[in-house]
Amino acid sequence: MVIELLYLALGLALLIRPQWFAGIPVSRRQRRLAALEAGAAEAFFEEKRALETYPTRHSGLGLWRLLGGLMVLTILALLLLPLFPTNT
Repeated sequence: MVIELLYLALGLALLIRPQWFAGIPVSRRQRRLAALEAGAAEAFFEEKRALETYPTRHSGLGLWRLLGGLMVLTILALLLLPLFPTNT
């Protein structure tokens, strides 16, 4: 029962806030680029070049939401299944 509730919470989080799982948010990327322009030390080799070259992805948010919705529907079905007894 605990695992199902954890999966339900994860599915709801994916459904409501998919950007938490989709990578670096645009605002955080812009703040980090501004800090690097101001002379901050890079956290890894060629961090600035990587941030400038590879833009953030927004197209994947729908897929994360779809995954969250499927998780929620599956867990709700598994939680409600014992309420309907079979006559076998």
